[in-house]
Parts: sequence; structure tokens; C-alpha cells
Amino acid sequence: MQTQQNASFTKRYGAQVAQANAEYKDKPVDLGMRRLPAGIKDGVAKLSAMYTKEQTEDNGMVPKGEVFFRASAVVMWPEAHNGEKVARLTTSRVIPLCNVPAKGHRKATTFIANYGDFQNLIRLLGIAPCPETTQTDPTGQKAEAYWFAAMRTLTDPARGPIYILFSTRGWTPPATQAQPKPAEMVFEEWHGLASKEQVAKIGTFDPAAAVTVQPGPMTPPPVTANGPIPTPTILSIPAPSPATTTSAPTTTPYVDPDEVAALVEVAMGDPNGETPEGAEASARLEELAWQAGATKEQTAAAKDWGEVAEMALGVLFAPPQPAEPTAPTVGSRWMFAKRNKDGANLKNAKGDEFPAQEVEVVTVDTATKTVTVKSGKDGKDIVDIRTKAPVVVKWEWLEPTAF
Repeated sequence: MQTQQNASFTKRYGAQVAQANAEYKDKPVDLGMRRLPAGIKDGVAKLSAMYTKEQTEDNGMVPKGEVFFRASAVVMWPEAHNGEKVARLTTSRVIPLCNVPAKGHRKATTFIANYGDFQNLIRLLGIAPCPETTQTDPTGQKAEAYWFAAMRTLTDPARGPIYILFSTRGWTPPATQAQPKPAEMVFEEWHGLASKEQVAKIGTFDPAAAVTVQPGPMTPPPVTANGPIPTPTILSIPAPSPATTTSAPTTTPYVDPDEVAALVEVAMGDPNGETPEGAEASARLEELAWQAGATKEQTAAAKDWGEVAEMALGVLFAPPQPAEPTAPTVGSRWMFAKRNKDGANLKNAKGDEFPAQEVEVVTVDTATKTVTVKSGKDGKDIVDIRTKAPVVVKWEWLEPTAF
């Protein structure tokens, strides 16, 4: 191992080094991108996204080219587990909507079995079962549209937040010759809607909100050759709390800041998308940014995923506009360095700019946003060296005094 001389940073920041060390010495090590730890019970998370997507990578539990379903929710409680902060991390469920072959410790599963898990998870959140049969829906298109409509209903921000109950458990595979020390795997389970008492732990739930049986508001479903697709029925979803419901903007889809914060944490920990979680988070951030009006060129040119997140939240990166100069008042004092007609600072024979001098405002012209000034040192008017007329100074050329 080669040793090289370290550059000292205390020469510049000595006192701040001591201050920073005192601030961070007792904080736990930041492990970067983190998954939820095992052992969480009765966790509460806010549903943020539900969608299906085609697998584009040849890795993970879903074969390339097949479709999977993903639901994600932002952890709201507990704040920490076993000393590790978990609030604002994401809990998610990924379910293949395909046949999955056996691989390693994984057993083969059929599309029908995976579909059962898929519809069961949505029904856990209060959606009634799809009423279609092989006779009424021989192609399956009406059933698919029903579940798509259910996903839109559950994630509709106009309904207010939906909170789920979840837990995590750990499992360590048996040691093998190839992996003598296998790492623990963490499985996340969703158990349906959180109760009012469980949601009350996070301090954002209205105990007076009722749980009702009613049809869920949604876009009317399409009509197919086999007849209209039935509207999903909400069986039991907490009514929106006035304190927490956020109205969707009329111009762009609503974006949940909690979801974006969780996605950024994953994407920044895996900026190149080398893991399925990192790739999924970065893809979701780009999707949200495009929905908010950003272009693919803008997201591609972003300096990091934090900037893409701001695009997703509606903060597009237009060139900064100069601040409107504040109108100075007669008698106010400023610093001013002489300039030419183009606004460039005047320089001496050596090429150095003349230093700014303290001046006092004599007159103010709000129409042209200019002033005339006199020297703060001797009280003489600042004039043009040739014409002897008072120098006209633009407001933005004035600089605040040091005192």
C-alpha cells in the first residue's frame, strides 16, 4: 500500500473542524442507500404509487420483457427502528404478472398464482373483487381495465392520503460453498389499511373522519365490445382529513413530496441504477419530472437526481432572472464604483478597477431607475470629468455599504 502526504484542512478551517467534529462524533454512520430493516411491526406508510411496467433489465425476479406490478408507500411511522431512522424510506411490493421460472432458492410460480397475489393486495386496500367471469370477459381486457381503474382510484390525491399497515421480517439463506456467509434478506409485507388508532401515531390523522362504504370517484371506465367495465367499489378507505388533503393542481398531476423524497434517497445512493431499486427509483423520478412539464433533455442534463426531483415537484430550471433593483431614497448612502456608458467598471493605467467609494443619493428618477450622487467623503457631486454634468447612476450599480 502506497502512503502519500495528506493535505491539511485545518489551516483554513481549524475552528470549524472542532465544531464539525463535535456535531458529528455521536451520529451513526450514514450507510447511503438503505433498505428497511427487519423486525418492524405495525408500521404505517402512506400509499404513493401503483403501476405496471415492462421489465427492461435481465435481472431481478421478473424475466426481461415480462410485466410486473409495483406499489410503493412512504414510511410515516415508526420514526426509527433499533436506532436506525426509517421514516421517509419506501416500502414496496413487486409482483410479477407472468410465469416466473425457478432460480436458486426461488420456486417457479405461474401467472395465475401471481395474479392472485396482485388482486389480493389491491383488495387489501378496500377495493371490491372484480366481478368479471370467463363468459363476460373472455379476453381479460375488462378485468385489466378494472384493476387499472382501481389503482387510479387508490392513488387519486383528491381522496386524501391512504395509509397502509406493513411489517418487515428477515431471512438468511443457508450457507453454500459459493456463499459461505449469505446476507440477510428482508421481506416486506402489507397487511391492508391502517386503523384510525394506528394512523393517529403519526399525528396527521383526523379521528373524526369516518370509514364509509361508497363508490370510489374515478374517470368513467372505457366501454368495450363486451360491455362497460364496472366501476371499482371502495369498501373501506379512511375519509380525507381536511388538515392533510392536498388538492391536485389543475395544470399538472399532483406529486407527493414524500414519495419524491423517498425516491431521491434511493436514487442518490445508487446514481447509476446498478440495482433494481436504484433503477426503479431513477426511472420513477424521470417519469414524474416529465409529467410535471420537464423535457427529456432537461432531465438528462440535470446535475444529479436531486435536481430531477425538483423538476418533478414543478421547479423547472429556467435561467435565473435578475432581481428587481430596490428604489434608493434621497439621502441614502451606498457604495459606487465609476463605470463607463456600458456599465463596465473604470480602470486605472495599470488595468486595475477603481475601488468603490461611499456616496449619498442626491436625486432619484423612478422612470429611468437612475440616481445622481455626491461623495460621502467631501459632499461634492460626482460629475463627468469632461462635461461636468452629474453622473447618471443606474440603481443596480449601487452596492450596499458595509455598515
